[in-house]
Amino acid sequence: MASDECYAELGWGEWDAQRGGEAVPSVLDPRVTGGSTDGLLCVYSLSKQSNLAGYRAAFVAGDSSIVANLVNSRKHAGMIVPYPVQEAMRTALGDAGHVLAQKDLYRGRRERLLPALKNFGLEIHESKAGLYLWSTAGEATWDTVRRFADLGIVVGPGVFYGDAGNGFIRVALTGTDERIDAAVERLDTAR
Repeated sequence: MASDECYAELGWGEWDAQRGGEAVPSVLDPRVTGGSTDGLLCVYSLSKQSNLAGYRAAFVAGDSSIVANLVNSRKHAGMIVPYPVQEAMRTALGDAGHVLAQKDLYRGRRERLLPALKNFGLEIHESKAGLYLWSTAGEATWDTVRRFADLGIVVGPGVFYGDAGNGFIRVALTGTDERIDAAVERLDTAR
């Protein structure tokens, strides 16, 4: 089993360790594994927590035989992480402060968007971690997308992410503060 843990440091609510909750457990946590990592692989990227999307700053950990096979395959395919990216990863992994600052940035955007979306008539299916708000207006996905487009707000159609996304939109917390604030103002004005 492989677990993509790129959002692990971006937990909300009861999974927000900085606000009195628990840290999101890794698939490799002894409470999860029962002491054996056989057949388990953790894929960890710094793209979200450290704003390093596009650098392929990531690593795998877990079952040593799976990790060894991956390392061997990657080096023969010419997919070794460049040294400067490795150094950036080393520095980022040793600095929890920037992760907290990044999370606070997303938290502020989330706290501004949530009430605006709800007041606009959307129901929020809150995730426990991540950079997106899954929302539904109880109508067809494309009708909701169109209403947002009419306000100049780009959202991700839920159907792009599979059948379960039908009727939903995905609102990203990754825009700049200025764009998030503009979207909130447009949503508030459109009510």
